[in-house]
Amino acid sequence: MYQSFRDLVVWQQSFDFAKNIYALSKTVPSEDRYGVASQLSRAAISMPAHIAEGQRRRGREFIKCLNFANGSSAECETYLLLLQEFYPKQADEIQKLKESNTIIQKMLSGLIYSMEHPKNKEEQKAAPSASASEPVMVPVTA
Repeated sequence: MYQSFRDLVVWQQSFDFAKNIYALSKTVPSEDRYGVASQLSRAAISMPAHIAEGQRRRGREFIKCLNFANGSSAECETYLLLLQEFYPKQADEIQKLKESNTIIQKMLSGLIYSMEHPKNKEEQKAAPSASASEPVMVPVTA
């Protein structure tokens, strides 16, 4: 059982992703820092923030916040595609970020699904800690 949003692997991954996006945005030429790079940073930062907020709210509100985080992840994907087109010299770095984002999207989708489709009553009795407000923590390998 987790105690804090910081215990959620998806929060940890999205937090690291946001830090990496922030570092990337500093390398973008100044004319784009306040355009696509700024929007990308805002979307990336909102991912762990939504996960943290939702974990504190629990239940259906948690699912709602996870969906917001997933939407922010889709925004990041779009901005990364644009930056990859604009700055081909940074394509490898951007590709790694896109791959990290894809892993986060899969983790978010899996967590949302596990909360929307809790185990049946028999399985819940066997594992009382698994409920719609307490997602099962499963490590994901890249």
